[in-house]
Amino acid sequence: MNEKTTRRKNLRVFTISLSFMAFAFGLFGPFYYIFINQIGGTIESFGIATGLVVLSSSLVSLVAGKYSDKYGRKPFLIAGGYASAVIVFLYTMISSLWQLYLLQILNGLVVSMFHISETSFLADVTKKKNRGADIGTYNAVVGILEALAIFVGGFIAGKFGFDIVFYIVSVIFVMTTTLLLKVRE
Repeated sequence: MNEKTTRRKNLRVFTISLSFMAFAFGLFGPFYYIFINQIGGTIESFGIATGLVVLSSSLVSLVAGKYSDKYGRKPFLIAGGYASAVIVFLYTMISSLWQLYLLQILNGLVVSMFHISETSFLADVTKKKNRGADIGTYNAVVGILEALAIFVGGFIAGKFGFDIVFYIVSVIFVMTTTLLLKVRE
């Protein structure tokens, strides 16, 4: 398989995988505050929880970027995808704010590792002359699926509760991460 064919295949598999990850995230992302409220949190708790993700993600970014250059993007994408599935599943088991905060810190570490590798991988599999068009297509597909999930997520959470949403998201993360095993660096 030549380099151009490998790049196109990698971009296609990557786009499909991350589109469904975005779909999974969209199922619960916008309703996250309601979930926090159900375990006894307030708007302040939501701020702390969100801040912990951003802070821990930011602190790990430098290291994640350096090591994704050294060891490749794929190991970080795979580890990040499976770790995200576990973290989302653990949301079904928490009952207090300190547990939420701990998960948020872990989530930030994983988000950093994953997003640095995601961005770098996109740059790796696109050619300079088509990079804007390819990344634009990627963002459009990912965004459309996430938007669709946001529409459906409220109905699922309202009808069946948050636990089922978290289970669905975990399963989707495992399936889509497994699909990433097909990409080649």
